[in-house]
Amino acid sequence: MAIFKVPRITSQQRNGLVLGVGEIVFDTDQECYYGGDGDLLGGFLIGKGAGSYVDRVVLTAQDIQNKFITLKFRPLDSSKVILTPEGGISQVRGIDFEVFGDSIVWEGLGLDGFLDEDDVLVIQY
Repeated sequence: MAIFKVPRITSQQRNGLVLGVGEIVFDTDQECYYGGDGDLLGGFLIGKGAGSYVDRVVLTAQDIQNKFITLKFRPLDSSKVILTPEGGISQVRGIDFEVFGDSIVWEGLGLDGFLDEDDVLVIQY
């Protein structure tokens, strides 16, 4: 059995390249795989590991005041984002929170007024 290891490069290095058709690289900054089509500068996102990412966010006083957090990556499909306060139950997107780009927002939604500083949110996407 052979093991295939793709080249590891930074986002800055990858963004300056046109990856060839069938070429794959691992972006060490984003911890994601990118593939090439011979045309697109920087390549196209293939995915991260098994196709999901988990952020564990400890809320600050500023997060509570802002009523949003910014994720490390932009979810590929916002409808598949799962938010669970640590030790609690999964929240409902569109009722308890919403996803806008790479942000989780709860202003005016079910989580508004229920989150406190140092609460931990686990976000799967």
